[in-house]
Amino acid sequence: MKRIDWKVFLLLGIIVSVAVGFLYGTGILGGSSGDPGSREDPLATVGYADSAINQKVTDMDARIKTLEAKIQNLENELAILNGDVIDPGTSDGTDSTDSGAAGSTGSGSGSGSSGSNASQANIGKTANVKSDVVNLRESASTSSNIKKKLTPSDTFTITKADKDWYQVQLSDGTVGWVFWNLVVVR
Repeated sequence: MKRIDWKVFLLLGIIVSVAVGFLYGTGILGGSSGDPGSREDPLATVGYADSAINQKVTDMDARIKTLEAKIQNLENELAILNGDVIDPGTSDGTDSTDSGAAGSTGSGSGSGSSGSNASQANIGKTANVKSDVVNLRESASTSSNIKKKLTPSDTFTITKADKDWYQVQLSDGTVGWVFWNLVVVR
C-alpha cells in the first residue's frame, strides 16, 4: 500500500477549511450573513451607506420640524398664560405685558379696515387697558421703544386706529401706541 504524503493532507485540509468557511459565512451551514452595515456585517457599500444616511437625515428633519412646531405652540401658550399678547406682525410674536387677563377680548375690536382688529369706530372714545401692566410704545410695533407702562387706572383717548394698534393720548398729553386686544373702550 502506498503512503499518502503529508503535503496532500495539508492541501486537502486547506481546501476543506476554505469551503466550510465559505459555506458557513454565506449562511448555508448555519452562519448568518447579516444585513449590510449591521454588526454582523460591518462592511457596506457606499451606495447602501449613503441611502441609509439620507433616510436617517430625512427622518430627523421631519422630527425637528414637528418639535419646532410644538415649541412654538408651547411658547404661545406660555405667553398667553403670562398675559402677553401674541402679535403676528413681529419676529418673536409677543408684546410684553407684566400680567393680566389673557384670552379675553375687549370691546376695542370691531369693524375697522379689512384685516384690521383696531376699530375706526373707537376713535375719540375714552378707554383704559385691561391688563395689570401694558406697554405704551412710540410706534405701532412691539420692537419700538416703550414710552410708559399703563395700568387699568390710566384713562386715555383713542386718537387713531392702525391695523392692530390704537394711538392713544393720556390726560398728561403723552401720545403712544397700544395693542388693540389690551384696550377696553368705555
